[in-house]
Parts: sequence; structure tokens; C-alpha cells
Amino acid sequence: MSNKIICLFVLLFTLTLCELHGLENKQNPLRAMLYSTLVPGGGQIYNHAYIKAAVVIGLQAYLVSSAINDNDKAQHYNALMDGTNNSIDQYYRQQRNNYRNDLKSDYWWIGTTMFLSVADAFVDAHLYNFKAEKEKVHLKFGDKKLQLEYRF
Repeated sequence: MSNKIICLFVLLFTLTLCELHGLENKQNPLRAMLYSTLVPGGGQIYNHAYIKAAVVIGLQAYLVSSAINDNDKAQHYNALMDGTNNSIDQYYRQQRNNYRNDLKSDYWWIGTTMFLSVADAFVDAHLYNFKAEKEKVHLKFGDKKLQLEYRF
């Protein structure tokens, strides 16, 4: 399973680099969203926001590892509950419930950071050439008039 994920990541990264080589000032927002959905930080890499990509990848890796750890601990305490007396069983049940609550919180944070990453990639792709477009628009102030100039 992990080999398939690594191969998918390498394939998407290679496709992204090939796309970036052909594009100069245009980014496709839907493609950025797709990359960000499939691979954490993929949309940020597509938009040349490498620091954001590193933050997203690190945060997602931390949250996924925390979720795996919390799930393992919850299963561990669930297994310990079998064959114990009532006083110890209550302690194990409480620990298992605490780890399950942490796991739910991890899932929520994974979803939230993924949504924000996708939204960020979409907005960054839209605003990718904002500076160049901004330089095309000029406001000129004259005597009692305002002139808007746009260069194509």
C-alpha cells in the first residue's frame, strides 16, 4: 500500500514539474486543487509555494502519525479490557475512550488542514500572475477627471 502511495506521489510530482516547465504565467486553479487533494502540498508545489508545501506536508504527516498512534493505543486498551476485573476494566475503558476522542480530533484536524490546503492552492493559482496583471492597470488623475488605462 505504501509503495503505491509513493509511486503516486512521484508520478504526480513529475507531472507537476513537466507542467511547470511549459507554463510561464498561467496556473490552472482546478489542477492545483486536484494536486492538493491527491498529495498533501501538491497544489502548493504546483504554484511554486515551496515553503507552504513544506508546512502542509509536515503538518499532515504529524496529524496522520498522531491518528495512527491514537488508534493503536485505543486498540491496545480495548484488548486489555478483555479478561480483567471491574476496577481495572473501568480504568482501561476510560483510557480507550480518551484515545478514541483524540483520534476523532485528529481526523477533524486532518480534514480541516486538507480543506485549507486545497482552498489555498486554488486561490494561489488564481492570483499567480497578479503582479503582472496589476502593472497593466493605471489610474491617471487630471483636472476634474479620473482616467483608467488598461494595457493588453
